[in-house]
Amino acid sequence: MKCFLRYIGVVDTQDKIHHVRLEPGLNVITGKSSTGKSAILEIFDYCLGSTEDTIPVGTITERAETFFIALQFPSYFVVAARKKKSDRCFLLEVQGSDPERLLKLIEQPKAFFDPKHYMPLADFKKSLGRYFAITLENVDEDPYLKAAGRNKSATPSVRSFSSFMLQHQNLVANKHAIFYRFDQKEKRDQAINHFKILMGLVDEAYFDLYRDHEVAKYELKKIQAQIPKQEQRKEAAIARYNRFLTEFKSLAGIPLIDATAEEIYSKPATMLKMISGRSVKIDVLSDQVETRRAELHAQRIVQLIEKRQLQGQMRLVNESLSSATQFSLSMTAESLPDSIELSEAHCPLCEAPTSTPAMEANKLVSAIDWLNDELKLSAYARESFAAERRTIQESLDKVNVELRRIQADIQPLDEEIAKLKTSKSIDEQAMKAKLRLEIAIQEQVDKPESELHALEKILRVEVDRLAGELARYNIKDRLKTLSNDIDAKMCEIGSEFDFEATYKPSKLRFDVESFDLWYQQNPSTRVYLRSMGSGANWLYSHLALFMSLHYQFAVLSEKGCKIPPILFLDQPTQVYFPASLDDAEAFDAKELAKQAKREEAVDADMTAVTNMFTQLAKFCDETGEKTGVTPQIIVSDHADRLTLGEGYKFSDYVRATWRTRGFIAEM
Repeated sequence: MKCFLRYIGVVDTQDKIHHVRLEPGLNVITGKSSTGKSAILEIFDYCLGSTEDTIPVGTITERAETFFIALQFPSYFVVAARKKKSDRCFLLEVQGSDPERLLKLIEQPKAFFDPKHYMPLADFKKSLGRYFAITLENVDEDPYLKAAGRNKSATPSVRSFSSFMLQHQNLVANKHAIFYRFDQKEKRDQAINHFKILMGLVDEAYFDLYRDHEVAKYELKKIQAQIPKQEQRKEAAIARYNRFLTEFKSLAGIPLIDATAEEIYSKPATMLKMISGRSVKIDVLSDQVETRRAELHAQRIVQLIEKRQLQGQMRLVNESLSSATQFSLSMTAESLPDSIELSEAHCPLCEAPTSTPAMEANKLVSAIDWLNDELKLSAYARESFAAERRTIQESLDKVNVELRRIQADIQPLDEEIAKLKTSKSIDEQAMKAKLRLEIAIQEQVDKPESELHALEKILRVEVDRLAGELARYNIKDRLKTLSNDIDAKMCEIGSEFDFEATYKPSKLRFDVESFDLWYQQNPSTRVYLRSMGSGANWLYSHLALFMSLHYQFAVLSEKGCKIPPILFLDQPTQVYFPASLDDAEAFDAKELAKQAKREEAVDADMTAVTNMFTQLAKFCDETGEKTGVTPQIIVSDHADRLTLGEGYKFSDYVRATWRTRGFIAEM
């Protein structure tokens, strides 16, 4: 995203403008303590839509009326502003690229900051986000969030930028934290989830595809789960048809229809019509009834024998389980020792030492150990018996089902004789068998089999199609490439900073999926910041990471990256000059070193500080040359009048010096 911060300022209660003009590349705001250097970062964050007003209390907050920032795009400016302690925000686009003309407009604050351009904070963030192509309405990958009663995920906004832009005074050299707002798990998770969106790797169409893919996979899985149930239903129906066809043939002596049960199932409506039109004919010379009766009685005997065997096994298991339980209860009811100690033993008659009690004690210990093992064994036995009982009961249930089926098949054969004696009708029982078959077929017709296999094929094609569409985004490989590029740039940048010798050459690594940062000591050992030691190492790790990230923001600015390469560093030299008070009219490194009790290291510290600023300036220039986008690094610090290396002049980057005045001059 080709955009940088042109102005940051304050409109005071007297309608006077106090501002700092900034440029692409390195910008330094230097000055003594309590002049408003740190407020620069907080004003930017506040005008970018922060829900909190964290601008330091003091002269600025006492005299400020409105805070504003002006972002410069290639052909226009976007001015964002907020009154102090307000939830309404100002947003205005100003055409042109002349910063002087824009400043003249802002210097008429009553006319420029027209109330009609103020809006609620939520609307402001959406409106400002449009300038950075952040217009996503739904980034949920789970299509069933709403059905589950959960809120949809937060969408990216300009607030997502702050974690990548702001390095506060208490963060820039922190060994426990790296990113702004990551102390809140929700904010951390959001920033990580939004990263691939902000980097332009995915768009809203990706999330639509992802949700459609999840829905298709869910529907396919649901159909596949139903297919086995349908197969079971089919098997049960065919088994019923076979029973009724066999029953009819047994009673009538001839087949009802020249078709198998499988054929009836495959064409239920046609077969039902055919069977309904058939008249019942009886072959009185047939012996099918007795043949069928004999078959069923033989089957019943086999099942009954198996049932009796299973009942015998169940009785033995129940007795064993009862015995094991009773043994355990009787043993635990006794108070049994688990150890014994003996003092030196002597014969009661001659006082001679004897080992007999010790030998007996050893036997007792062995007995105790055996008993404890038996008690444990009984618990194992009880569990084993219980499992065996469950298995036998399942087998018994299956046998009983089969016995009930056989009895049901025998019943109409037995009833035939009784019916013949009373009604003298020889075809009544056969008619009943035919009717039962018709009723069973009608049930299938009323509840037809769904075309699950055909639907499964359609859904599988859709799942594969959507998977192919998602594969075009190539997220995994692109994230891996991005991760490798970040690591390579970190190592290149880190090699120019004054890390301790232990961490040279630079082998910093960053995980784009967890946002962890570490030094890769060897292939199997990671050294995280908290274990590195030395504030300088923590500072340079932060700088190397953020400079590498901003290099990627510049590289990918034409490929969909939405984050402008704007980075705030608040007092990075505190690692070397951690003075609590700097109120001199000029920066004095020796005095600050004295306060920090680092007089002996002042020369080395100054070398490190000047090198740091040199590398920041060099990074901005080289990135601009390679990518066409110059990152903007805004440093607020005490350091001043430094002698940089490689031909860079510190004074070229100083945008404000607040030694005799602050951001807002004294009245």
